[in-house]
Amino acid sequence: MTVLAAAGVPVPRTIALEEFASTSEWSWPVFVKPRSGSASRAISVAGSRDELPVKVSEPMIVQENLTGAEYTVNGFVDAHGRLQTAITHRRVRVRAGEVEKGITERQPRHSRIAHDIVAALPGLRGAFCFQIMDDGAAGPKVIEINARFGGGYPLADHAGAHFAKWLLEEVSGLPASCHDNWHSGVLMLRYDEAIFVDGEDE
Repeated sequence: MTVLAAAGVPVPRTIALEEFASTSEWSWPVFVKPRSGSASRAISVAGSRDELPVKVSEPMIVQENLTGAEYTVNGFVDAHGRLQTAITHRRVRVRAGEVEKGITERQPRHSRIAHDIVAALPGLRGAFCFQIMDDGAAGPKVIEINARFGGGYPLADHAGAHFAKWLLEEVSGLPASCHDNWHSGVLMLRYDEAIFVDGEDE
């Protein structure tokens, strides 16, 4: 977060949990999560010091608590370091950290943030994703970034942003077909399905 903030990318105020314990300059509530987490594991909102985790088995961070619409932005950076597209989907419903219902949206502010992230991380290549909380008072802020395909990437692919194909074109020396002409308003719904196979009676 420090690198992104220095580059002008809007990020929430962030501090290590052990440092936070010795300061009184923050407003409650605060958001607590692992420094390297996934699937919303071990996250919490603490309304006072009594609610902060005491026994932790991994490095934790504290961030200002943001509210509002949550988005994922999937970006593709070509082999020359150029951002070819940044496709936003609103995380309408989330379960265990994965988007269960999402819809693609054109968000020019998110595209500008993506360009600033690529400028801040000059070694970034291929697929990456980041999440934004669009707080009503603080505005959009990047709360997480991952140098990989995001869990909601199938939505981006269905909307026309075929990152996997573009990567294969690069490594195979084929003409590049990457573009920014993906479709907004594409909705993805996920659901669980149980499959049963009956065994034969002995």
